[in-house]
Amino acid sequence: MRKLTVLLMLVMLSDLSMAQSTPQELVEDAKALFAANDYNQALNLTETALRMDSSLEQAWLLRGKILYAMGMLRDAYQSFDRATQLDPSDAEAWNYKGIVLAAMQRYNNSLQCFESAIQADPMNYEAWSNKGNTLVSLGRLDDAISAFDRSIILNQTYVGAWIGKGLAFYYQKRYHEALAMYERALQLDPNNSIALYNKGLALQKLGMNKEAEEAFRAAELNQKR
Repeated sequence: MRKLTVLLMLVMLSDLSMAQSTPQELVEDAKALFAANDYNQALNLTETALRMDSSLEQAWLLRGKILYAMGMLRDAYQSFDRATQLDPSDAEAWNYKGIVLAAMQRYNNSLQCFESAIQADPMNYEAWSNKGNTLVSLGRLDDAISAFDRSIILNQTYVGAWIGKGLAFYYQKRYHEALAMYERALQLDPNNSIALYNKGLALQKLGMNKEAEEAFRAAELNQKR
């Protein structure tokens, strides 16, 4: 009985603390929970903040991130859509909205979102790289390479852009150049399983089967870590 009483008191104190917090404070607490991968509690706090202030753009953005991490793409899209309506200049919200649309294979809509993110923040190297990935999906490989180049100019250490550029070269059957991109990515992140696997594919096309198998094994080992 004593343990139950203590538990009820803790819940009441938690509820009281939440009631005394501002929506902005709840969002900050939710960000910490999200960073700790406690998605359910983060979502609970974020939705409490939105019940208190439904115009809080950062809460909608965070809600979208949480739902995306939970694999709830349609709900995540709705949150990011609301965030971009409230603040059309938020490049991060446009970028995430594009990521969700790409995951839903709505590539033309995704591309428009990345364009909006870049318009809001031309220095956003992630949006440039994501634009490149979407252009690869649309088969526009030369345009994709240009987008990856822009991302790399902005941040030479961004592994995703090197991998993406390698994939564009791979689809153009420029296997030596693709391999060079994957090697560059692995210099930055030696345990990147995607770069290792893609390296194996390029090596295979170049007839370097032994080296390809080594890359595939390394990719599998790192994926299990």
